[in-house]
Amino acid sequence: MIYLDYSATTPIDEEVLMRYVHVERHTFANANSKHSLGLRANSEIADATKKIAVLLNVDPSEIIYTSCASEANNTAIKGVALKYPHKKHIISSELEHSSVVAPLTYLQENDYVIDMVNLDELGRYDLNHLESLIKEDTLLISLVSVDSETGIRQPIEEIAKLAKSKNILFHCDITQALGKCPIDLSDIDLASCSAHKIYGPKGIGLLVKKKSVSLVPLIHGGRSTTSFRSGTPQNALICAFAHAMEHAFWNMETRVQRVKELRTFLVKQLSLFDKISINSNEFAIDQILNISIQGIDSDQWVMKFSDRDICISARSACSGKENFSKSVYAITKDNGRATSSLRISLSHLTTMDQLRAFLDVLEDFLKEMGD
Repeated sequence: MIYLDYSATTPIDEEVLMRYVHVERHTFANANSKHSLGLRANSEIADATKKIAVLLNVDPSEIIYTSCASEANNTAIKGVALKYPHKKHIISSELEHSSVVAPLTYLQENDYVIDMVNLDELGRYDLNHLESLIKEDTLLISLVSVDSETGIRQPIEEIAKLAKSKNILFHCDITQALGKCPIDLSDIDLASCSAHKIYGPKGIGLLVKKKSVSLVPLIHGGRSTTSFRSGTPQNALICAFAHAMEHAFWNMETRVQRVKELRTFLVKQLSLFDKISINSNEFAIDQILNISIQGIDSDQWVMKFSDRDICISARSACSGKENFSKSVYAITKDNGRATSSLRISLSHLTTMDQLRAFLDVLEDFLKEMGD
């Protein structure tokens, strides 16, 4: 099996898994219990939270654990909307994950005005257009840091400064950026991410909520690590998340260099095929490469590759049922490329031999098209 879908999810790192198992076996008590095992569990969570806070350069009290990034996105968007109901305007984009689009749609159905910022010719947010969209009742700007389908990295730091200067809350989904490129959360009010994108376990994510921001929780009742999200603390998942984040941050430079070499090789080989257009540009992170193949059905080709034991994707795994890539269309304005796009996502675990095998199968499929 050749796995080239690391942006959808990653395999859990063996050391991270062992950390999870150890905590689950030996420190399983409810961290809110006052007996010795409960106090030990509470201490484990506190230590893990401090580690994450140091890596993200935030205060431990600003971390809210969730079940995933989707819950974190919903908590951020709905939570501030409920807290500040007098402001009914939100700015977002066509690049957002479905867990941002869905709560925004919900709010739109409840009298909120949602404006979409334009992209420039390189697929990045048009900052002049963004500033022109701001109104007196603009509550929130919610924009992703790295597009999950094309990998294009956005000028988030500039947007954060703009939002701060206008006294507008800024929420950023940093899920695809975490552990893959440097992240500066200094001026970001709310940031969402999850563990399973960085070789951690599924079922755990977090929302960074700066102290200056308040929100209404989605889940009420029951003590937890914070008043902004109820539920029994997930001891083992939190500790495993911290372990995965340490590995991702400490090894980022070597991992990125490895992936850069793989990507350079892959782009060079793909450029030899006339039917292939590369949608990811110089602003894309190295881990994500989006291509379009003239005349194909993306979903059918994902299954064709799967039949040859190769895992790739047509779009984000959570993008919905539409048969085209909104991200590719937003960037290229080409419906043909948007309906024929494939996402290849790489990892430091990927090998050159795997890429050569993928290219051999791709060449076979292209030859079949020519018959």
